[in-house]
Amino acid sequence: MEQKSHGTPFHDYQHALEFDRRQVSDIRAKLGLSMIESLRLQGGEWVLDVATGTGRYAEPVSERLGHGKIVGLDEALAMLSVGREKGLSGPQSRYLQAAGDASLLPFRSGVFDRAFVAFSLHHFRDPALVVREVRRVLKPKGSLSVLDPVVVQVNDAVDRSVNDLVNQVFGRSHGGIFRFHSAQEIQELLEQERFTVTNSDVHRISFDQDNMEGVPTGRHWLEVAEELDTKSDEMKTRFEEHYFRSWKTGGKAHVKGGLSYAVICGKPS
Repeated sequence: MEQKSHGTPFHDYQHALEFDRRQVSDIRAKLGLSMIESLRLQGGEWVLDVATGTGRYAEPVSERLGHGKIVGLDEALAMLSVGREKGLSGPQSRYLQAAGDASLLPFRSGVFDRAFVAFSLHHFRDPALVVREVRRVLKPKGSLSVLDPVVVQVNDAVDRSVNDLVNQVFGRSHGGIFRFHSAQEIQELLEQERFTVTNSDVHRISFDQDNMEGVPTGRHWLEVAEELDTKSDEMKTRFEEHYFRSWKTGGKAHVKGGLSYAVICGKPS
């Protein structure tokens, strides 16, 4: 989780503990595996985990490295502290921690074989600057993989209004710079920063259940659905077409639909 002001909860230790607990879900594990497979690791690579947080995705990557290393970078010291307490880093570990800003990486150029950004692109104040920095520290034959929730590509004013509402609701908890992108926008971002996109997969995760247990950031998505009751019927219908429907059953919110997550990979052009 990078590029957040120190007024946000990611720098609070108790929030970091709770954040780490919420990261445990079958959906996140499945998506993380897809992202890790996209790295095509041989075992000897130096890997950069941009916005590592508590090391949730660095841990399974490190298990695939024989004599390689993974460096997890984050500016939120509380997140790094929780990662250390889990025993992920240490003298004998393949996982190393670094405190720093993703938009100004504290590494020499051309030192990493792989890099990834998992569930963090939407937190960056300037995603283009981060991607540019990642390109700088990658070796010429390196690669970058991005795993992030994605919204639908905007085709008209209604789509734009729905996406704006999604980002507005999430921004109340995560800060005003929060912004989900579409898969196409992420591809264009990589291409703009001189990456050749080599792989782009969008995973649709479907659900039909009470509440949003197990769905990443599900409670915020439910807040969006509830707020749409105060918006136009057209916006509510479009949201339900693209995302999910929700209704009360026995005092609980039942949700049916799905959310999309993209794994997009690129190599320096």
